Amino acid sequence: MKTWWRRRTLRFRLAAWYGVGGTLLLAAFSATLYSYVAETMARPLDSELQQDLAEIRLRLAITAEGELRWNRAAVADEAHWNSENPWFELWNEQGELVRRFWPFTETRIESVPLKPEPGRERISIFSVARDLRLRVLSVPYAVPDRGETWMIRVMTVHRPMADGLGALRLIIVVALPVVVALLVLGGYALTRRWLKPLDLMVAEANRITMDDLGRRLPVVNPHDELGRLAGVFNVTLDRLEESFVALDRFVADASHELRTPLTTLRSVGEVGLRRSRTVEEYREIIGSMLEEAQRLQLLTQRLLELASTEGGAPAVQHTPVRLDELVRRCVGELGILAENKNQRVLVEAPECTAHTDPILLRQAVQNLVDNAIKYSPAGTTIQVKVRETGDHWVIEVTDEGPGISVEHRSRLTARFFRPDSGRDRGRGGFGLGLALTKAYLRLLGGTVEYAPAPGGGSTFRLTLPRV
Repeated sequence: MKTWWRRRTLRFRLAAWYGVGGTLLLAAFSATLYSYVAETMARPLDSELQQDLAEIRLRLAITAEGELRWNRAAVADEAHWNSENPWFELWNEQGELVRRFWPFTETRIESVPLKPEPGRERISIFSVARDLRLRVLSVPYAVPDRGETWMIRVMTVHRPMADGLGALRLIIVVALPVVVALLVLGGYALTRRWLKPLDLMVAEANRITMDDLGRRLPVVNPHDELGRLAGVFNVTLDRLEESFVALDRFVADASHELRTPLTTLRSVGEVGLRRSRTVEEYREIIGSMLEEAQRLQLLTQRLLELASTEGGAPAVQHTPVRLDELVRRCVGELGILAENKNQRVLVEAPECTAHTDPILLRQAVQNLVDNAIKYSPAGTTIQVKVRETGDHWVIEVTDEGPGISVEHRSRLTARFFRPDSGRDRGRGGFGLGLALTKAYLRLLGGTVEYAPAPGGGSTFRLTLPRV
């Protein structure tokens, strides 16, 4: 049953729940209404009959000879019955009417009630005239002095409003199925209309393929739940399309970068094989090929590092790290490169400790210092500073290079992006250093930012959370 239910459509299940819930609510409402009406209309009459019966038992007495006494006084055969007293009939065991006590004359009455069924208590309604109906309570009545059980029938005027109970019951029985059917059909129609945008979304989603990622789900009403859901999916599709575009661009750029050293290797090899050469010439050719092979190996390594970092593969180990020592160690390892260009690298780092991953942070700092040395003119000064700002540690690397033009700053951390002609392959750049730095800082919970340095040059800023 559970499996069958799950296979039904959402609109079917909504309509079913709507119909079942509506049926239960209507049934409860009808039962409550009928009970209330019965309590307010019919029950007072029955309660009045019971009170009259109790009064009759208290005031009526029947002697062994069959004489009737009311309030211990004999009742004359022709006595007129006071309307303020209870109305009742007495029937003996033989089903014969003993006496009828009511204030009506024979001319007023068109027909009299039939005799009661012996030994059975029940409530009946009799019409004794065209404008007079009586509500009657028949109960067994013990006559101790005679050792018999008679029937006593207490009567009162049946009020017309009590007749509405039967009509109300009939209305409820007939109208309830009709109302339930209308509820189910109306619920199905409403859910079909409300869920129509979902059908449109499904149809449009089926048309989205890898070759057609530009399609978006229709948003009929951006303010309801389905509209907001479609909006969220469209944002997700935008990101997915951007990811595919970035992936295509990455593959194209990687292919281009790999093709260059491979083409160089092949060209150098082909040139070397065209004629016989001396040992020194072969050494030079092989050196050129090894240089390109090393470059190819370095590019492949950088691509693997970037893919590993962006995929979240590296395990980040947050440990206490002396930032001043880490920065000085990175500068010391790259000092030989600065000496070759007669550059000075100044470090301003007070003693401080951060909780971060030393390996990833070291790679990020090395990338920035290496870029500063590589792209700064000879004889310039590079400054590396460590300072505290609120809840963050900041590491700044400032060079005196050509800087970054405004139109290129937004793409600095993109893969294979080299903004200026000076940053070419001949100087060892692949355009991956800042992309890797950004990936490292993302794993460490920090950011990498660029700002133009006063007087020219560039300032790259690494921001790390203190905790």
